[in-house]
Amino acid sequence: MNTKQKIYALALLAPAMSMMMSSCDSYLDVEPKGKTLLESTEDYLGLLEEISPTYDHAYSLNICNEASWYKVEEIMNYTTPIRSAGFLWNDSYDRASLMVENALYNNCYSRITNYNVIVSNIDKAKGPQEEKDLAMAQAKIMRAYNYFFLVNTFAAPYDPATADQTSGIIVREKMFESIEDKGVQQSVGYTYRFIQKDIDDAIADLPHVALNAFRPDKTFGYALKAKVHLFKREIDECITACLDALAEAPAGNHELWDMNVQYNTLAPQVKMLFGTDRAIDEPRYMAVNDQIETIWKNGVEKPYDSPENLLYQFGTTYTDPFPMYLSSDVIELFDHDADLRELYCLKYRTGHATAPEGHREYASNGIRWNPSGMRLSEVYLMLAECYARKGSPSDIVTAMDYLDQLRSHRNITSKYTRLTTTDAAEALKFVREERKRELFLTCNGFFDLRRFATEFNETQTKVFEGETYTLAPNSTLLTFPFPLKAMQTSDLKQNSK
Repeated sequence: MNTKQKIYALALLAPAMSMMMSSCDSYLDVEPKGKTLLESTEDYLGLLEEISPTYDHAYSLNICNEASWYKVEEIMNYTTPIRSAGFLWNDSYDRASLMVENALYNNCYSRITNYNVIVSNIDKAKGPQEEKDLAMAQAKIMRAYNYFFLVNTFAAPYDPATADQTSGIIVREKMFESIEDKGVQQSVGYTYRFIQKDIDDAIADLPHVALNAFRPDKTFGYALKAKVHLFKREIDECITACLDALAEAPAGNHELWDMNVQYNTLAPQVKMLFGTDRAIDEPRYMAVNDQIETIWKNGVEKPYDSPENLLYQFGTTYTDPFPMYLSSDVIELFDHDADLRELYCLKYRTGHATAPEGHREYASNGIRWNPSGMRLSEVYLMLAECYARKGSPSDIVTAMDYLDQLRSHRNITSKYTRLTTTDAAEALKFVREERKRELFLTCNGFFDLRRFATEFNETQTKVFEGETYTLAPNSTLLTFPFPLKAMQTSDLKQNSK
């Protein structure tokens, strides 16, 4: 059996394994049936990449008030209860009784199984040492990334004062020795330390340029390191890792996407044909709006391997976030005349009469939005946030400089206005709003909601269909319950309801 046949055999076994193993312990306890097929370092490297690396966080987008639904009636009537409970901020709703399985939970632990196979066995593989080092590094950094998703979904937000006393998730650093072994549910603090150790162990041997956009490189390693420090409120350490990422980025062929390039190419043609560069929800433009929309939504492309992507990962499906409704609260943050993210990605008006008023669909067919991976833009946002938090006059200037470097790539140059302030609190407000604009309909909205609510004791308020809703900083909605099947087959203690 040649290498491709071995990898293909493993791919065929994976779905069957996933169906049989619905709990964390199930995924981590059983040695994969295909393990005996693994002989060479190339075989192990094949475990690093899935056909469709999805992270199902659609319901978390409802909680952070980014994604809604195209039928208000179904939201209000709890047609899909977990979506409605999240969007309507009903933290008294018993989600745990309904969550029999969870795709994010299962998929992350399934991937971790593959990474543990590599970590535990790569040294025994046939092949050059440099390939063993590469496989070990990429397995550890991806294991850290998946644990980061799990702890930021199924455990309480990180608080340095209580992290070691807060119940977290099951963490395993290698394959179990026998079927009888059970995983131990570790604290949030332990989980973060494990994640950081994996990252630190991996960075040196990560490649400058990965095989493709779905595999991690060194720039991604530094960016993930920075993100973990940020979530732990380790500001100086986050800055250092971000600067390392920016220094490494040219070697990895990474750079910010300047959205003006496509605009400067297409806008003159659109204006010449239609007298305007955008669809406008007014009667005099109705005859040409669809044509204008087609040009922007199909003519602007950003592929998976865009230099801005540090690691590309799918959302709930490989098409996410298309077609998903973005809330009016986020849309109102855009400069409607200048921001190219709105022009390229969002429909000019609500596409369904049954949808919430002012909510609009993500509609780009050419831009791969990277809903669950990391982009270089995150590094600039993290630097801006950290310097805003430091708060001295010179730090605030630096924060605004990093924010400007990103925003100047996102807004029409002739209409762009730099943000300025001398106030640290306002600088942080600017950063947070830019994170909502830049990272909308990605995993970051929910993760940010959790960390800011915990650190600043923030209560969120919104008005929907004439009713005012609030989300308290200690709401159970900030933590997803473990799925019932995982609870039944392990010693997990439930973290939410």
